[in-house]
Amino acid sequence: MKKYFSFAPMAVIAMALMTTACSKDDDAAQETQQQQQQTADAYLSENATNPVNTDFTERKYGTQAIADCADIVAQMESANSKIEGASLTEEQTQYLREVLGNIVDNVIVPTYTKLADNTETLEQTLRGLEASTITQAQINEACRLFGEARVQWERSEAFLGGAASDFSVDPTIDSWPLSRTALHTYLTGSMNPEDLDDESILGFHALEFILFRNGQPRKVAEFKSNDTYNGFTNVAGSKELVYAQQVCKLLKERTFQLQVAWQGECSGNAGRVAVVKAAKLGITTEKGLSYGDDLKQAGTANSKYSTIKSAIAQVLSDEEGSAAAIANEVGTAKIANPFRAGEISYVESPYSYRSIIDFQDNIRSVRNVWCGNVNGSRDESVKSFWSFFRKYGQEDINVSVVNSYVKAINSIGNMPAPFVKYCCTVWNKEFSEEEYSEEE
Repeated sequence: MKKYFSFAPMAVIAMALMTTACSKDDDAAQETQQQQQQTADAYLSENATNPVNTDFTERKYGTQAIADCADIVAQMESANSKIEGASLTEEQTQYLREVLGNIVDNVIVPTYTKLADNTETLEQTLRGLEASTITQAQINEACRLFGEARVQWERSEAFLGGAASDFSVDPTIDSWPLSRTALHTYLTGSMNPEDLDDESILGFHALEFILFRNGQPRKVAEFKSNDTYNGFTNVAGSKELVYAQQVCKLLKERTFQLQVAWQGECSGNAGRVAVVKAAKLGITTEKGLSYGDDLKQAGTANSKYSTIKSAIAQVLSDEEGSAAAIANEVGTAKIANPFRAGEISYVESPYSYRSIIDFQDNIRSVRNVWCGNVNGSRDESVKSFWSFFRKYGQEDINVSVVNSYVKAINSIGNMPAPFVKYCCTVWNKEFSEEEYSEEE
């Protein structure tokens, strides 16, 4: 189970958001243009690719990544405090309502829909495969599809507040470390799907163990005979393949649930609604709204958010399920637990070697929430937190937020890869077979 860490308290500074004064004076207009250009020049750029770093003994890379994640938390809290402490005009309140609506329509729903699409394709690829006829090409394709689905999940973690939290989707599909002890027990038992209720052997990381080893797709020979992993040599690859199919079916149902819960029932997702209902999974809030409508209607009697500011706090900086929360988790848990505390077994995605990609995509989910789209572009015509602060003369907040997540993405990518080897080298340990302890 993931371990969450408390945020440091931060004082709220009451401060009105001020609009930039308009002037017909040519000199003033030119000065404003120059200021905007200077601001544009102040933005950092995300690296196109991760640099190749093989300096596995140097701790400074992990230390920097942790610090940069902490800066995102501080900037998210600062931005939320600016809104929380402001005497918002009706125009500003309406703008922020449209920001929330845009996040639902152009970030959350598209991300969950793509996640559901990719997981469905993965499930269709795995379904019906048999050990006697499986090919290496089929395994490779399943691994590729796994990676595509994984990207969308990791890019959704800035908005876990809502359906993912209320219906325990997150721990069901993304718990780690994988309990190899529990998995071995299941694989050597009756393998009744009704017994698959242990979160430590479900979801992405269960599939990862079956599909990958040492960062590569597993060899087809292992599915045609027995596993070669330590402690699993008495497990037939054919049983692991059946297990992967069972787990992926459950994963598909849960990703469908996320899409439907946020999008609401409509003709376009009727098939997925039927799958979710057949699995007896919830899709609405306690008041019967979709989660998208719940956020859009913040401040009304229908929504669980009594004010629009409370909804914004959930999106930006609440301790769980927010943009700040995932940045905090990446820095203080996903990276720090194995790298700083030496809990090597806590490395996420150790079999596929996707750890660094996962961490970066977590931070990109923060980026997408801030910019109001799924590619992180900054566009004044898009109703986003970025365009809000720009419109109302708070560009310094934008620069601080954008640079914080860009620095984190880059510093995470600058860590030696694979991350599991980096942590093992720093601590002079082998990847641990022991279960992770949540005791501090």
